[in-house]
Amino acid sequence: MQILTILLQVPNLEKGIVGTLVYATVGLIMSVIGFKVVDWITPGNLAKQIGEGKNMAIALVASALILGICIIIAASIAS
Repeated sequence: MQILTILLQVPNLEKGIVGTLVYATVGLIMSVIGFKVVDWITPGNLAKQIGEGKNMAIALVASALILGICIIIAASIAS
């Protein structure tokens, strides 16, 4: 009986998967844009300082900024 119920909901499942992929793509693109804006605002090249310079302080600040941006994006998508 439960298998029949699951099989009847497959079209909804497909819509849900497509919606999830679209929102995930939009969220990732907006996160990258947000990082680039933060990189543009701050002095120096964040990616270069994190990758080549191994600057952990900048990595922590950048990760906190990205996390904050992602929380805002998730809240706006959910509403």
